[in-house]
Amino acid sequence: MDPHNLPEIPYPDSSTPGSGTSTPSLPAGSLTLPWLYLLWVGLVWISAYFNQSYISSDGVAILLGGAATTNAFFVGLARGLSRQTFSEDDIAVAQSTIAIAWIAAYTYFSAESGELVLGMYMTVMTFAIFRLDTWAFLKISIFAGLSYVVAVGLQWAANPLAVDLWQSAFRLLLLQAVMIWGLIYARQLRELRNQLQFRNEELQSMIARVSKIAAQDHLTKSFNRRYIMEALAREKARSDRTGKTFSVAIFDLDHFKSVNDKYGHLIGDQILLEFAKRVKGEFRAMDTVDPGEFKRSFGRFGGEEFIAVLPTTNLEGAFQCADRIRASISERMFIDLMTITVSAGVAQYRAGETIPEILTRADQALYGAKQNGRNQVHCAGLDLIADSHTVPNLRILS
Repeated sequence: MDPHNLPEIPYPDSSTPGSGTSTPSLPAGSLTLPWLYLLWVGLVWISAYFNQSYISSDGVAILLGGAATTNAFFVGLARGLSRQTFSEDDIAVAQSTIAIAWIAAYTYFSAESGELVLGMYMTVMTFAIFRLDTWAFLKISIFAGLSYVVAVGLQWAANPLAVDLWQSAFRLLLLQAVMIWGLIYARQLRELRNQLQFRNEELQSMIARVSKIAAQDHLTKSFNRRYIMEALAREKARSDRTGKTFSVAIFDLDHFKSVNDKYGHLIGDQILLEFAKRVKGEFRAMDTVDPGEFKRSFGRFGGEEFIAVLPTTNLEGAFQCADRIRASISERMFIDLMTITVSAGVAQYRAGETIPEILTRADQALYGAKQNGRNQVHCAGLDLIADSHTVPNLRILS
């Protein structure tokens, strides 16, 4: 392996998972109705300015004050939605209900505003179509029709001459026709939304499978070289940002070429697969005993060479981890055929060094382990050799 010829990989920024806290997101439709209120306030003002409709000053004060208060409440509720027990659907139902109530109030306080009222109702119903399911939309539609009947009835009771009942009935009929169309459309929209959601889930599942395949070595089912390099980039960025160190361990199966020559490449492939399974099993056992802050990454770097990325692990911890793996590999036979040993080189990240530099130091330690008889773990920068029988104390060289 020549670490200097490795491709440069961009280091992640501070947006990597775990690097910060997230803020609650605002639901997409939570601010829709406030904008609609502003739109219709503007239209009501224009209509009154050109003497197309009339509303009393008391009605203006009640409607503006009430609408502003309820909208401020819903905006505040939406901003804290992730900490509440209300769903976005619940918020949409409440918004639609309150909006219809204010439209009914405007109907009662105003005169000659039938077209405006009808447009307001249709606006709210259009909002509800895209936010609610069919049953919720039906209940909102019934409430809208009843609210209009009550408002017109109260207005007629207060001043019978100011209300044209036939014209109001026609507007109600037109409103009901729009609502019936909305119910049909809402059902179709719901089915389309369910289909899109199902397709999206399928797509997400496919993306997850493709991502797993892209990160996996086809033979050993461990991570591949590309993923390991990305993991190293993430750990370097995290270490530079937080000051927490990490280590790298490179493993190489001893005399593996002679295994291929003697037994064939198919047997060699089985040994590589079993080796990867054993190492991943050891990592799971170590994670159970000492879970640490981040999971270890293990993958095939090429040929019979494997690499482990050990987050938040100093050189002593990395040595103990590598030596435990070395010992477990030599203790059991592979495919009931032979005993295999492994050599390892370990290096701890030094602040400011590049990924090729730390890999070079780990590779040099691995070379030292092989030169001194194999079945050993050497640590870069330490006077340390662990053979199959003893594990000496660590001593950092100056």
